[in-house]
Amino acid sequence: MDPRISKQRTALVLDQPFFGSLALRLNVIEDPSCKSFWVDGVSLGYNPAYLATLKDLEIRGVIAKQVMHVANGHCWRQGDRDPDGWNDACSHAINPIVTDSGMLLPAGALADPRFKGKSAEEIYAKRAQEAREKEKGAKGGGKPEAKPDAQSTEQPGGQPGGASPPQSANGANTPSAESASPDPQPAPCCGEVRQYLGDDKPVKEAEWKVAVLQAAKAAQMRGNMPGGLQGMVQQAVEPIVDWRAVLHRFAQQSSPTDYSFAMPNRRYLHMGLYLPSLNEPAIGDAVFVRDASGSVFDETQAQFDGEVLAVNDSLRPQRLIVMDCDTKVRQVQIFERGEPVELLPVRGGGGTAFVDPFRRLAEEGIRPAFLVYLSDMDGSFPVEEPSYPVLWASTVPLRRAKQAPFGEMLEVIC
Repeated sequence: MDPRISKQRTALVLDQPFFGSLALRLNVIEDPSCKSFWVDGVSLGYNPAYLATLKDLEIRGVIAKQVMHVANGHCWRQGDRDPDGWNDACSHAINPIVTDSGMLLPAGALADPRFKGKSAEEIYAKRAQEAREKEKGAKGGGKPEAKPDAQSTEQPGGQPGGASPPQSANGANTPSAESASPDPQPAPCCGEVRQYLGDDKPVKEAEWKVAVLQAAKAAQMRGNMPGGLQGMVQQAVEPIVDWRAVLHRFAQQSSPTDYSFAMPNRRYLHMGLYLPSLNEPAIGDAVFVRDASGSVFDETQAQFDGEVLAVNDSLRPQRLIVMDCDTKVRQVQIFERGEPVELLPVRGGGGTAFVDPFRRLAEEGIRPAFLVYLSDMDGSFPVEEPSYPVLWASTVPLRRAKQAPFGEMLEVIC
């Protein structure tokens, strides 16, 4: 380990015990093949040439940043996302927390104020959506077509940071750092997130959640816990609820079940007992409403559509009704039981209001078995509560989402 890293890690233990105690959990590895720093939940790698370009306080800040990536679970949650885009999103989420804690990051570290307080998933989706809209605008204006998934952030000076994974460009851009790279590529970032690839990922994730809580308690006892970290710690250790399971459970619970003598329980007939059996009649209409205002990102819409099809296949409702609504219902698709279901793209693009789907159902005399509404929850709600179950699938974390006046709410963060 380079003595400068050892010195700054010790300084964190003494001055910022929350960061310092977590930093001690990472094995420090010299890695000249990387561009700057990296972390994967077990090890902290660094390029000695890049390290030489940093001031001591910047080294301390970079170590804290890498620790925060693991503490926030970024090493476990990338999934199928583009590595560069995920890297940048994680940096936007983490860097303000590090700097607000009184530490210094290299020049050019990502910290868009629009994203402060948002999760990496939210930031990734927003930036991906913006990239697609920019690409569409470039096509319409006759400009050169942008490459798909071009989500790397511009470096200071306006140079795109399109490094190949897993080394994404999401940070500093100094001449000295650039000279450390043998290739004529953008300057290295101040750290990257690598996904933990071991088979024991759930165990590692659980261990880090415990470590984060212990580090927070120790820092609080010493009076060295920055206020901005309180909310982060709470979010980092919250159990992750599978929204898909909640959606399926809601749909199942909304299907009618009751005991009926029409079909007696055969288990007791030989005893001369005529007892009712559990009757599960075919479910009525299942209604799903997709927010078409443009505030729900394409990846979320696609995953939601997949779950709509899964619910339809498992419950086989009398009819599957899918509405697209911004301020008004813009598209309605109705599929009878047994009919092949191919959902059309979302149609709309205006503001957000939740009234029209409920009004349309009431006017047409449709009383569905249940209704699920996918939205960012930023709109006007109906005044009257409907008589059927409603589930609001919020694309905004529930702690920040506008609360619905009726029905249940679940958090959908893809």
